[in-house]
Amino acid sequence: MKTTLFYVAALAAGVSLCACSDDKSDDFDDDDKLEMSVLDPIVNNYVDVVVMPTYQALMNKNNELYTKVEALCNNPSDAAFAAAANAWLESRQPWEQSEAFLFGPVDAMGLDPNMDSWPLDQSQIENILSSGNMEYLEWGDSDSDEDVEAKQGVRGFHTLEYLLFKDGAPRTVSDAEYAATPAAWGRYMLAVAKLLKDDATQLYEAWNTSYEGGAAYKTIFKQHDNSLYETALACVEEIIDGCSTIADEVGNAKIGDPYNLYVSGSTMEALYAVESWYSWHSRDDYTNNIYSIRNAYFGSTTGSVSPSSLANFVATHDSALDVEVRDAIDAAAQAIQAIPQPFRNNINSSEAVAAMDACADLDEVLQRLKSRLQNLF
Repeated sequence: MKTTLFYVAALAAGVSLCACSDDKSDDFDDDDKLEMSVLDPIVNNYVDVVVMPTYQALMNKNNELYTKVEALCNNPSDAAFAAAANAWLESRQPWEQSEAFLFGPVDAMGLDPNMDSWPLDQSQIENILSSGNMEYLEWGDSDSDEDVEAKQGVRGFHTLEYLLFKDGAPRTVSDAEYAATPAAWGRYMLAVAKLLKDDATQLYEAWNTSYEGGAAYKTIFKQHDNSLYETALACVEEIIDGCSTIADEVGNAKIGDPYNLYVSGSTMEALYAVESWYSWHSRDDYTNNIYSIRNAYFGSTTGSVSPSSLANFVATHDSALDVEVRDAIDAAAQAIQAIPQPFRNNINSSEAVAAMDACADLDEVLQRLKSRLQNLF
């Protein structure tokens, strides 16, 4: 859950493998333990088929977003606003589908809050628009953690969302807020879009080329012979932990925080706590978070199950648990999509409660999955 200040006014069918479910539904005896090397194909496939294509798509989509924002700034028009807004929507998909693996460079380098902090600091956004001081978006070695966190609240996806969208639709050149200072808005949009492009590129390069001046993070993860990951099992545990964390965040924070604020009587705070409410894209963001779990478990980004996937492995050794995981993923995604649109107008709906419950169920089964796998080795 990102934690900056905010003051704004208003499945795929799986592969069914029969096998040893009856024989191995209980914990193995010591003599039955598996060799950890059987997990290597899962780790390799996860990196090559899920993580790297997702981060490459994120980098490419943010490059395209920057291009569309630049075109809007150079030649403002309603069509240019719509094109930039659509590019923002497209760039959100790979980001939200990466949230099951918010570990490694994205965490250590602060790229998650750089790109995706919310709620926003509206008063500071207005100061930037009036002053034109884009240098505030950057920080130096002398900045405290509080300074950095404050600056993260005026950049990233959601700042650009605020500048591009209003009431669930792209802004227009006649929008009163934009029309008052269009040049300042253009400079701000372009500065934020460039930071997003740079952050997405930095994230991809950390996984693909070099991390902290050493090996690429994909190499560190796949070799798992280092201080970060000593075994293939440690990597698989990281994969499951990432899935569990985002299942919990979607249910308890992204949906749960606004819900709890609303039912406690803090109606306006509840509205402002909803992620992606400028564009009315909340439900799709949350659903893509669940799809990030599906992708990690299925070992693909297409909704199909890879032969070298965690799902395939679990189906072989505990087919009943595999069915539980798949069903929980489907149930969470469907429950989120069942919330009436837009979520910000239906925060306390019965469908929102059902979505929170479905995410909790998914988190619970993922934690059982982790325990089950640990007992196999």
